[in-house]
Amino acid sequence: MKRVMITDHGFPSIDLQKRIIESAGFQLVEAKPVCKTEDEVIERCGGAEVLLVQWAPITRWVLQSLPRVKCVVRYGIGVNNIDLDAAKELGVTVANVPTYCLEEVSNHALAMILSLGRRIPQDHHQILRGGWGVRRFSPIPAFSDLTLGIVGYGAIGRRVARKAKVFGFRIVAFDPYAPDSAFDEHGVERVDWDTILRTADILSLHCPLVPETQHIISRKTIGRMKRGVLLVNTARGPLISEEDLVEALKNGQVGGAGLDVFEEEPLAAGSPLRGLPNIILTSHAASVSERATELLQITASEGARDFLLGKQPESALA
Repeated sequence: MKRVMITDHGFPSIDLQKRIIESAGFQLVEAKPVCKTEDEVIERCGGAEVLLVQWAPITRWVLQSLPRVKCVVRYGIGVNNIDLDAAKELGVTVANVPTYCLEEVSNHALAMILSLGRRIPQDHHQILRGGWGVRRFSPIPAFSDLTLGIVGYGAIGRRVARKAKVFGFRIVAFDPYAPDSAFDEHGVERVDWDTILRTADILSLHCPLVPETQHIISRKTIGRMKRGVLLVNTARGPLISEEDLVEALKNGQVGGAGLDVFEEEPLAAGSPLRGLPNIILTSHAASVSERATELLQITASEGARDFLLGKQPESALA
């Protein structure tokens, strides 16, 4: 019987996956304990034709060591834990769930944008310590006087733009790969990298993590931004150099930040990000809703099932 292995996951149960995979006549096996390293994936998943993966590293070494595996399906949109080049060379199909949590992440980003713009974290922090009044956080501009910059104008970035329009922001976006029609659809101004850094009052990150985007927000780029700029990251932690961000939050070059993702997760107890008055921290929670989690499991399992039935998964990447 052909086998699908779940390398790792954070779901309360795998009943949905079981129903889809086993009703098609295939076996579903869950790695226990979950795989966190290359060696653990190789050791526990040797009997599988398809891997369902959340965070486990699927590297060239893993794929070469598991010649029986011919398909990898990621629970999520990003695939930076999977070596796509190696998969292509080795004839392994890779699929993701590109429709996952689009509304949830865009809503989460917008909630952070609005909270930072209204100085809610600063006010909350001071009230907990006996303070009162917002004059110390001035100036507090109207949203209609602010430019919201969106870095990465894919499905989530476009939703952020559409939702933010209601609040009166001027919206600009940077994405070298998106078609002009995507910007025209919602009246969003397309700008280059230098322009978005210089003009944005609020910068929201929605780009993938690839070598070119690692630490795109660093001391160098922060120094080119407006003083007091607000930063939001609901994409991938390593897009931002946290060391440089902490420095900028302390000296006022960055007025506030909303972070749902971090360079290392969970965020270390001793991280200097903890305790800053001008920051919102959430625990990689932007994607979470009951509906999104259920649809994620269903869609990923259907991709694995379809591959074993001889069909190309709908969201195949390689």
